[in-house]
Amino acid sequence: MCGICGIVNTDFDNKIDRENLVKMRDTMIHRGPDDEGLYLNNNVGLGFRRLSIIDLQYGHQPMCNEDGTIWITFNGEIYNHSELRKELISRGHIYKTKCDTESIIHLYEEYGIEGFRKMNGMFAFAIWDNNEKKLILARDRLGIKPLYLIRTKEGLVFASEIKSILKYNGVKKELNSDVLSEYLIFRFPAGDKTMFKDIKNLLPGHAATFQNGILETSILWDLTDCKNRLDFDESEILRQFEELLSDSVKLRLMSDVPLGTFCSGGVDSSLVSAYAQRLSGLNLNTFSVGFHEAEFDESHYAELVSKKYETVHHQMKIDNYMFAESLPRLIWHNDEPLNHANSVQIYHISKLAKKFVTVVLTGEGADELFGGYPRYIIAKTCGRFYGLPHFFKAFMGRMAHLSSSHRIKKMSRFFPLPLPEISAFNSYFTEWELVKRILDVDFNFQTTINSRLSLLGNFDLKPDNLMEYLFKLELKTYLVSILNRQDKMSMAASIESRVPFLDHRLVEWGLGIPLKYKLKGVQTKYIVKKLSKRTLPDEVIYRKKFGFGVPISEWLRDKKGMGKYLDLVTEPRCKQRGYWKPAEIDRLATQHLSGSSDNGDILWEIINLELWSRIFLDGETKLF
Repeated sequence: MCGICGIVNTDFDNKIDRENLVKMRDTMIHRGPDDEGLYLNNNVGLGFRRLSIIDLQYGHQPMCNEDGTIWITFNGEIYNHSELRKELISRGHIYKTKCDTESIIHLYEEYGIEGFRKMNGMFAFAIWDNNEKKLILARDRLGIKPLYLIRTKEGLVFASEIKSILKYNGVKKELNSDVLSEYLIFRFPAGDKTMFKDIKNLLPGHAATFQNGILETSILWDLTDCKNRLDFDESEILRQFEELLSDSVKLRLMSDVPLGTFCSGGVDSSLVSAYAQRLSGLNLNTFSVGFHEAEFDESHYAELVSKKYETVHHQMKIDNYMFAESLPRLIWHNDEPLNHANSVQIYHISKLAKKFVTVVLTGEGADELFGGYPRYIIAKTCGRFYGLPHFFKAFMGRMAHLSSSHRIKKMSRFFPLPLPEISAFNSYFTEWELVKRILDVDFNFQTTINSRLSLLGNFDLKPDNLMEYLFKLELKTYLVSILNRQDKMSMAASIESRVPFLDHRLVEWGLGIPLKYKLKGVQTKYIVKKLSKRTLPDEVIYRKKFGFGVPISEWLRDKKGMGKYLDLVTEPRCKQRGYWKPAEIDRLATQHLSGSSDNGDILWEIINLELWSRIFLDGETKLF
């Protein structure tokens, strides 16, 4: 697990500024405190920071092939590199190390870009082919590892983190105003967009080549090709699931350094912890984080799992003041506003874990793949009613709106929507009417939605495949934001996190099973809970979903904690940015402090955006 960066100038005679490349590289020292490296060759420069995990002695990068014509800087892990090594050695390739990095070089030599399809892992890397004078960038199938790039007047610049790109001479720190509404509605811009103008994501499952000043992208893997096809009986589905998950966890136990798990007490991380303990044969370290506020604290459930599997359990609790103090620094680490408040928990649990281990396994991905969020029930219900007459749906919508249940009331918003919008809007956080009321920037809601829907291409969407469409869209949008959060917060503490539920074989299988194994009646994540009954206490499996929540609303009313940031968003400096209608921001803050309205969610977004603006646009480092 590392930090990578690089510069390629189109003009061969335009040599790389070594000092500038070093600044880019060392901005990410948290991603790789163990080693550093550079490759400089006239108009090409590659930078590398290393967190040593595999082959601790010989894993130095950038790394080259036998004759020094192919160079790589690589972030991630290739879990099947031993099998690839055997294949490549049989085809005449010579290895100098035991590192997975070297297998990527030989795969490229043997098969070109197509060879990357053979890899099982999480990765973001850059290869410089000196024979072809060509740069190749690639990112793993689901977007577990980040990779950003920008076209410049001189050529192309890339890095694992945006802050590294911002160190390149000439890159302007400008807000991408086109994504403001999308950020406020969904808390993150999807696809290749970022909060910075002109800085892009390389999309998950994609490769890009830069040659002679031309940048071209290609698809290595696309989940839209995964079709529903596995309609076995439940016992066979469970057998296949257990086999795939067990193998995925086993592969991710590969490490030359101490390893543990994040065990929050939720079913996904608890299941991963159970499998990891059983398969490793070690006294596994497990870690959890909670709050003093009982309604947000899951530590009891984590303790149950630890006791059952006799893990060495470590836990901590976060209060308002610790959370508030951390926030500016973590926005810097994240490069963009924190979409989810629980990012702060992940950082603090990672800091705790770093005292004992360097690698952790986590439960990310199970909710998006197997239907773990209650909001999926809303979309499923709307799909079933979709073909009914308009007057009946309108009546159902009015009835739902009168309900005291938040989720049923939310359903009233979905009944009138077209099928694509039901899917896209399923993961919204802020009503678009509220965004329109407070945002002093023109935006088109339909354009925002369409940009997200375009990620699925030409999908023949019908009422009976609505949920297949939704799950695939979630994997391309919401999940990517979750993975970005996990990567940035764990790497801020120099911890590598691995996600067994997102082995691409398990993802392809999960997308292929019928909906009845995901959502059964109103039960979410049915097949995961069914499998968990073999390993976990019922109290853990069938408890109410916490969602790793944070008591932000309450904390905002304490001026010594998160409440101090309300002063920032009501100051003239914030109001004069041109983002907001000032009177509306004042109204939201006043209502919340008086207790007449709970505006915690939207105030969280506004606070984050203002802190981000001060840190990145204004350069105000004194915040942390």
